[in-house]
Amino acid sequence: MSERDFAIGTVGLPQVGKVNNKPRYLVSLESSGKSKTIIHFIAFDKPDPQLGFIAVKGIFCDKSEDEIVSSFAEIVEQTPKEYILDLLLPTHRIVCIRSLVFNANKPSTLPNK
Repeated sequence: MSERDFAIGTVGLPQVGKVNNKPRYLVSLESSGKSKTIIHFIAFDKPDPQLGFIAVKGIFCDKSEDEIVSSFAEIVEQTPKEYILDLLLPTHRIVCIRSLVFNANKPSTLPNK
């Protein structure tokens, strides 16, 4: 067989957008003052507990929790780097910490209740 008998072409990988698998957490804080409102903070890494505080790096967000959960990747991507903060938040003001990456779906083998 000669070299002309084989057809070899190069196949490239498809171009995909930037994929970031870093965990994101939604930290909900109770505001200080008479009107107790909830403040949302998107933490880029797992919050680190430290003697009555948690160390977090991320951004504040004024959207609702449902909007943040559904579009946190776009929120983080569109936020300028100047708004990224490294903070110590007091634990007594924290209402909850929620993972934005983890999605618990019921396996189909479990019976519905």
